[in-house]
Amino acid sequence: MAFIPYTIRSFRGGISDENNRGIAGSCKFSYGLDIHKKADTLTCKQKMAKASGTTVVDLINFFVAGSDSSTYCFGDGGKIYSRNGAGTYTLMATDANGEIKGASEWQESGGDAYLVWSTSTSLARKLKAPQGYVDFANYTVNYKTDLTASACHPIGMASGALMVGNDEKLAMYGFDGSWTNAAMNIRPGHKIKCLEERDDYAILGSGRGDNSEQGHIWSWITSATNYVQKKKIPVKGINALIYAEIMLMQGGTDGELFYSDFTNVVPVHSVPGGGQVNPGGIDIEDGIAMFGFYGGTYPGIWSYGRRAKNRPFVLNYDYRLSPTAVTGSTVVEIGAIAEIGGVLLASWKTTDGSTTEYGVDEVSTTLKATAVYEGLEFDAGSPHLKKRFRDVHIIMSALTSGCSVAVKVKLDKASSWTDLKTTEGSTSYSTANGTEAIFLLSGEAKILEVGITLTPSSNSSPEILSIITFVEKETSEYV
Repeated sequence: MAFIPYTIRSFRGGISDENNRGIAGSCKFSYGLDIHKKADTLTCKQKMAKASGTTVVDLINFFVAGSDSSTYCFGDGGKIYSRNGAGTYTLMATDANGEIKGASEWQESGGDAYLVWSTSTSLARKLKAPQGYVDFANYTVNYKTDLTASACHPIGMASGALMVGNDEKLAMYGFDGSWTNAAMNIRPGHKIKCLEERDDYAILGSGRGDNSEQGHIWSWITSATNYVQKKKIPVKGINALIYAEIMLMQGGTDGELFYSDFTNVVPVHSVPGGGQVNPGGIDIEDGIAMFGFYGGTYPGIWSYGRRAKNRPFVLNYDYRLSPTAVTGSTVVEIGAIAEIGGVLLASWKTTDGSTTEYGVDEVSTTLKATAVYEGLEFDAGSPHLKKRFRDVHIIMSALTSGCSVAVKVKLDKASSWTDLKTTEGSTSYSTANGTEAIFLLSGEAKILEVGITLTPSSNSSPEILSIITFVEKETSEYV
């Protein structure tokens, strides 16, 4: 009998939006893979590790990179923390008004710089002293008290001013120190959930209080008396906005990502298992938009974008958070993500039975993460016929000592994976300097799925060049 190779040699296509087809190099599911590097191979990304110790005791909603070289973290319990250059977290203050719903830094025309944050009905600010924001004993907790009570009061710079979402209004803190709580009003019933800057325009994302399928984006510039543009997005509210290479937004709770330029609306992808992103849970890493998804099957940091012009826009599950590997622990919410000083931060809340824990992860510079690749469903062009499959060959760069690879398969869309064994009878291959691992497979199926687990050693990763499975040239059924 003659067998022909089924070869997978590209891995740059990310997670497909279909089970059995996609763009070149796509897969059915994966996590922890570095797919945007120059070489089109399978390798592990860096690992996320908890860095906040026991200091952080509420969910961080926003990170602000201060001009004094510290990072300020604002929590849903009203707590304000600082993170210094060494990565040490310190509790600085607790706002008696409770949950902090927006935060930024702002400097007035006279030179005074402030940390500014919003609570349910108030705006607070802390003056920067010559030594920075070190002394938190004195800050104006109720600097402005005319915000409308709302679930979100996002804050961001746009059009030369500091914008504050104020329910259905947009408040503005001017460069000259002026304040108005209603610089612009969107339609009644729409509530501003997030904001972003595009050129000189403030871009707003909103949802409706009646939870209808009506999310909107709006644009406004200070010289206009009303919003300049409005576009309906077919989703239950816009949760987060980011302007990377293109303007992306996350809406609803089903993991949906959209692109819009106020003329076109495109549903670009959705995260498998659903979920949503908080207003502060979005940033850019290496030019690619990152999203902190929670509430679905796969919480963690996902990305959508591309590294270079000749590559496709792809969805990737870049980072799982540190509590994911803890038995019984469930990541129930991701508050904020931010890349500060070249380090990606992510805040989280977990439950383990009746125990709740909070923390902040950072991308480790010394540890790689375990990665998983699960290929598309393969039917050799004949989904109605059974085929004989034989062996899986993993071709790789010389394997670093301590690293290993393992192979699993599904036949005919089985409910669980079956681990394959090497010719030596092991469920993983870890021979130092090995360049080809053979995993034994002998079976008949209409559909085959191949999965690979890459286990690193410290900061070294396996590097897989291609995956080869052999399928019999003649099928065992004919019609």
